[in-house]
Amino acid sequence: MVMKVKADQRTEACIAVEIACADIYRGLSERFPEEGLWQELSSDERNHAVLLQMARGGREGELIDFLDRETMPFINEALGCARTFKKRLEADDLTLEDALRMSLELEKSTVEGYFWDALTGETELQAISRFKQLIEKEQSHGKKILNSMTAKGIIAHTGFRPEIPVA
Repeated sequence: MVMKVKADQRTEACIAVEIACADIYRGLSERFPEEGLWQELSSDERNHAVLLQMARGGREGELIDFLDRETMPFINEALGCARTFKKRLEADDLTLEDALRMSLELEKSTVEGYFWDALTGETELQAISRFKQLIEKEQSHGKKILNSMTAKGIIAHTGFRPEIPVA
């Protein structure tokens, strides 16, 4: 049975995702300083977390694992993706191409997580509106990453279309 979660729990989980992404991108900016994209994405993600914190009126979140897989499966999947990425970054074995590909996957999992958990959760209209705004911003991150991959010859096309299944 899937439990319904309160909007503040959902917001807390999303803050954790945003902070995890900001930390990853900050780490990538240190690892690949010539790639200006990372600092911009880190700042954007930190700003997303601040917006969510202001909306719920409180403290800063962290990379947490306080919800079981059934409670918010898509947001938990995004957190899992962030954890995997963070471990690879800490292992210091990422190439720039690996970092770009993993960043794209992270952005896709974040968009999908926010989309599905916002729609399937028990949230207020304000929370849904906030998630829609964040989804749009996360999609712009995917476009920036794809543009960087295209410019480096890693892929031959641009366009970010997260694979969000239709219910």
